[in-house]
Formats: sequence, structure tokens, C-alpha cells
Amino acid sequence: MSSKRVFVTGIVLFVAYMIMAILVHGLWLGPTYETLTGDVWRSQDDLLSKAWIVQGTTLIFCILFAYLFARGYRGGGWREGARFGCVAYFFAGFQAASHAYATYPIPLELMLQWFAAGLPITVLLGILASVLYDRQAKRLGDAGT
Repeated sequence: MSSKRVFVTGIVLFVAYMIMAILVHGLWLGPTYETLTGDVWRSQDDLLSKAWIVQGTTLIFCILFAYLFARGYRGGGWREGARFGCVAYFFAGFQAASHAYATYPIPLELMLQWFAAGLPITVLLGILASVLYDRQAKRLGDAGT
């Protein structure tokens, strides 16, 4: 396992994740979040002042995602990545969305929307990780490691 390949993969995953997050949370779910401001959500200014926390933890998540993928990498192509992304979602994302619904006064519909978006996002991250990691391996002549 190459730490350079893991780091590069993690950074690319971070960029992809942030783009998908803008599409899902900004465009698709933004209007829903606006209805929760004041009751559940922080004000826009307060959210923006804490954006670095979201970005920092997302970067850590993406690098760890790449690391865990690389630890089990078998050269199985995009299917291996899709399986990994699915497992990763059910390991962390599904529980987080379910616990948020049980803990905070958010509508069930929002939790279901998080589920509908979260699973495809982590599957796509897994596919992207497999493609990136595999291409780097082939370029460096060390496929499978």
C-alpha cells in the first residue's frame, strides 16, 4: 500500500464529495433545510462560520475512506469499489442518518432523503477510489499493492 496513492486518492475523493454535497445539500435539500432554520438548523451566518468543521471532517473522512479501501484493495475494478462504498455507507452513514432522525426534530422525509443521497454518494466514492487507485497502481507498475 502506497501512502502517496492513498493521499492522492483521498484528496480527489474530497473534491468529488464536496461537489456532490453541494448538489445534494445545496440544490436538492437546501429548501428543506431552510424550513428547519431556527428550530433545528443554525442560522446561515452561524453555519458558514463553522463550515471549516464540515470541510475538515470531510477531508479526514475521505482520506480514511481511501486508506481503508487501499488496505483491502484486490484489483477488482469498479465493482470492488461499489461494494466497498456500499459497506462504508451502512457502516457509518446509515446509522448517522437514523440516529439524527431519532434524536433531532427532523422530518422522516429528510432522513429518507439523506439515505437516498448518502448511499449513492458513498458507492460513487468507492467506484472513484477503485478507478483512481487502480490507475495509479498501473502507472507506477505495482498493481495489486
